[in-house]
Amino acid sequence: MSEISRYLEAIKNRYELSSDYALAKKLGIAQPEANLMRRGLKIPKPELCIKMATLLDKNPVELLLIAQKDKAPSRAKEYWTLALTAVDVMLHVPKTPKYIPRKVEAIGRELRQLETQTLIYEGAEANAEAVRLVQTAEHSIDAVMERWNIWKQGEALYPNYLLANQAAAKRGVIIRRLLVLTRAQLQQESVVADAIQVMDDQHRVGIKIFFAFREELERAPAFQRFVEDYKRQGAASDLNAAIFDKEILIFSQSYGQVQLGLVGTPTPLTMINQLEITWKPNLLRDLDPAPLFDMTRYVFEYVGPQAFKSELTRFGRSV
Repeated sequence: MSEISRYLEAIKNRYELSSDYALAKKLGIAQPEANLMRRGLKIPKPELCIKMATLLDKNPVELLLIAQKDKAPSRAKEYWTLALTAVDVMLHVPKTPKYIPRKVEAIGRELRQLETQTLIYEGAEANAEAVRLVQTAEHSIDAVMERWNIWKQGEALYPNYLLANQAAAKRGVIIRRLLVLTRAQLQQESVVADAIQVMDDQHRVGIKIFFAFREELERAPAFQRFVEDYKRQGAASDLNAAIFDKEILIFSQSYGQVQLGLVGTPTPLTMINQLEITWKPNLLRDLDPAPLFDMTRYVFEYVGPQAFKSELTRFGRSV
């Protein structure tokens, strides 16, 4: 029996129609046609599907899809079932509160991007999605950050992203994060203090925090290739990237500043304007930050302010 016949029975029950003749009259068709449809031997045309939907106070799309499913060959029915499920979800999305339809719309945009194995997020959503990725990590997170100052207190990643990292470390996720500092930054005492604060914060929550000096890293051909690979992919000039469980990668495509506060002197915040998330196998291979941690000639684990300042002094002399 076809599924559309259930709707015909529903019309008979709703309007107390005792015969196929009465049903045919209600639908404006011949009695033999009504009889064949009710028995599942004939599929109604689109115009009749719309009329049936009106009589049942249903969305016509539902009956149109049911009719298509009924007449489809058996191997194609599962696809029509999938289509009907998707439409059914959309048909039952409430219009209020406004958050609900907008949330469903956002989910739809994400689903349409999935085929490309890439998701793009902008503004506040970019920062929020980075937190969600940390929450899903089960084994490892390897990250490299040149725009590391967005970790300091009062900036965009503090404290939500730091708290998500802390929770991940507590459940056994091994997190390694490499901060890349430049000579120009380290000539400013306030920036050195910021770097120590950021690394102390990371170290305290269970992250294995590392640091390196950009001018030294640039001597390594492997790092040069790493930067070029990210540049070709459209990453921001200041790298900010992480790979989760070796299966999904995020990196910043651009940054921007927003002014926080309407009264008094506003506070400037650095935000990730656009974030790319990808699980393309070739990009996971080429853009994985993990090999950077093996460059022990240039990359150092942070164990405290004193050891960091010693390396800073050595770097200053070498440059």
